[in-house]
Amino acid sequence: MHRMTRRAAITALAFTSASLALPSSAQLPDLSGKAGGLLGGMLPNLATTGAGNAAGMLSYCVKNKLVNAASATSVLGKLTGKQGVKESSGYSLGQKGVLQTQDNRLSVANLKGKVKSKLCGMVLSHAASLL
Repeated sequence: MHRMTRRAAITALAFTSASLALPSSAQLPDLSGKAGGLLGGMLPNLATTGAGNAAGMLSYCVKNKLVNAASATSVLGKLTGKQGVKESSGYSLGQKGVLQTQDNRLSVANLKGKVKSKLCGMVLSHAASLL
C-alpha cells in the first residue's frame, strides 16, 4: 500500500508540472521544493511527444544518469538514426532537459531526483515504442 501511495504522489507531481504551458524553456519556472502544491495532477501524456524530443530527452537522461544507460543507449542510437530526428527543434529542447508534448513543456532539471528518474523511464519506454 505504501508503494502505491508513493507512486501516486510522484505521478501527481510530474503531471501537474507538465501542465504548465509555457512559450520557451528560458521562461520555465523553478518547480523544485514545491511538491506540496503540485500533487493534484497526473503524469504528462508522452503519446504526443515526437521522436526528436524523445531522443533529445533520452540523451539528457543518459548524460545525467537518470536512466539505465545500456537500455537507453541502444534505443537512442536507433532513434537518432531515423531521418530528421537530430535536426528537429524538439531534439535540441530535449537535450536541454525540456520535455515537449503537444500542448506543454516541462523542464526536467527543476524536478526532484526520483521524479526525474521516473519521467526518464517513461521517456525511454515511449522512445522504444517509436522504433
